[in-house]
Amino acid sequence: MINPLALSLAALLLAGAASGAEHWVPAWSGPPIGYEPYTRDGRALGRPFKDETVRQELRAGIAGKTLRIRFTNELADTPLRIGAASILRLDAQGKLILGSLRTLSFSGMREARIPAFAPMLSDPLDFPVTAGERLAVSLYFPDEVAPPAHAQIVDVAPGDVTGYTNLTNSKQARASGIVSALELSGTVATRVLVTFGDSITEGAGASKAMSWPDQLGRLLAASPNGRCWAIANTGISGNRLLNPGRGPGALSRFDRDVLSVPGATHVVILEGINDIGAVKNPDKEWQPPAASLIAAYEQLLARAKARGLKVIFGTLLPYQGAAYADAAGEERRKTVNAWIRANAHRFDGLIDFETSMGEPGQPDTMRLAEQIGDHLHPNDAGYTRMAKTALPQILTQGCR
Repeated sequence: MINPLALSLAALLLAGAASGAEHWVPAWSGPPIGYEPYTRDGRALGRPFKDETVRQELRAGIAGKTLRIRFTNELADTPLRIGAASILRLDAQGKLILGSLRTLSFSGMREARIPAFAPMLSDPLDFPVTAGERLAVSLYFPDEVAPPAHAQIVDVAPGDVTGYTNLTNSKQARASGIVSALELSGTVATRVLVTFGDSITEGAGASKAMSWPDQLGRLLAASPNGRCWAIANTGISGNRLLNPGRGPGALSRFDRDVLSVPGATHVVILEGINDIGAVKNPDKEWQPPAASLIAAYEQLLARAKARGLKVIFGTLLPYQGAAYADAAGEERRKTVNAWIRANAHRFDGLIDFETSMGEPGQPDTMRLAEQIGDHLHPNDAGYTRMAKTALPQILTQGCR
């Protein structure tokens, strides 16, 4: 005989779990790539942080009521100590908003020690944000550290000034930003699209917030049938499927940067052009054939499907005229795109970036007026075209 008391207790436990459940979704992403002391633009800090505050800007892609910050130490083999952390609002011009500064905590404590090979989440903070709002996270590093994170432009100031709105004696430099995600709850988003790829997905060559995933997010928000979506852009410039590149390769980072994204329901895979490009030293660096790239796609497809994600593939864009383009690479690109099209029935969608971004009459060349001049990366107008090409494929996924 079933014990009524046991049934009542079970019902109470289930009700408590349901009422206490929080639905978190990404509003901004910056996956770690490793420590980069030097960069081509000459703006790199060129040294570790020590007894300094680092301020990193984020831009929320969606609105939400409560936030938490994800910090990364996933590529390090030593712990990382955070002495203090705070967040504040910026206006549309990037100026600090007085009175908006709030302290971030970790299990109620001011300091945090992120273990090696691990991320860490801040405590949830009641801090409503609007879509497109600019925020800044300040972190104090008391020790000498060279975090293996995502290199970007940050403000660096001496000492612990996380409690100040204005940083004194600060300088801007390209350095590690260990904030790898802004996550929100209390949003209308019920679907999360992860855009997974290389520089063309991250938005190399674009103005701020003009990558194709950024623009796609705004197009979805403007559509009555697209307001259920949040987008996590996990593109990494220079990333590759198989060969070593900038950041861990696609097969290595897929679990972290796609499958572990909170609330992830869909993924767009647009990666491989950096593997196709000619290598500098064929005797020492492996040039993967098209069959190996296709095998990598099969791995990503199987792993995503095993976790219940809907998978959308993008065809590789034209790149004739790029610095590492050659006839053999073009043949590999066409073979890969032919496989993507032939297997479209196995996917949940296909975005034909190749066709949309081909120069009229020269389909193997990226649209001349919509690229930055290197024949590899779109400009703002090119990324707009990519977003508009992707939009109908995402809308057909529905919001249920």
